[in-house]
Amino acid sequence: MSTIEKKIGKHIREVRMERGLSQETLAEMCGFSNTMLSSYENGRKNPSLDTIATIAKKLKVSIERLYYGDENNSFIISEPDEGKKIVNSVYFLWKSGVIYYYENYMAGVYPAEFLQDGVHPRGIYLQLVKFCIPLKRLISSLNEYQRNEKTYSDPEKYLDILLSSVATEINNETAAAKAQEERQHAKQKAMQEKQRAISKQKKNLK
Repeated sequence: MSTIEKKIGKHIREVRMERGLSQETLAEMCGFSNTMLSSYENGRKNPSLDTIATIAKKLKVSIERLYYGDENNSFIISEPDEGKKIVNSVYFLWKSGVIYYYENYMAGVYPAEFLQDGVHPRGIYLQLVKFCIPLKRLISSLNEYQRNEKTYSDPEKYLDILLSSVATEINNETAAAKAQEERQHAKQKAMQEKQRAISKQKKNLK
């Protein structure tokens, strides 16, 4: 019995109990026997990657959570819509100190480092290709949230409202872009049909 098998089994059992599910219920949800699930949880058998993926899907967690017990990124990939995934990803990067928004720049210029004024550390500018306005607002608002967190009566609720509002902006922008693409596609299709009709008429006149 390897350490990996023990850890995977331990994590499956932990999440199952967090979800309030019995072994029998989870086994039925996954499509295998209670005995098989018990052998996984007790580390007697090592589940395949496909089996772990099935269990993770039914428990609504990431595969990483079952492998490593780490939920650092499961809150990103388990979200149902693209906007929420993007917002949570940016929040995780910001919280980890990976990204920061700084406005002391000239349009069209991307310097290799910030001014060394004793306040701003060395770093490079991040160029955002999509969702520039909502993501700029998100990072600026997160910086403000960090400075004033202790002044909020319910910081977690405020943060959730902020993330949800920006996710909605991104989803709306995505929907608008998709609608524009569909309109363009429909327009091109109509033009092609018109051209075919004209060609057919010309052919009939000959």
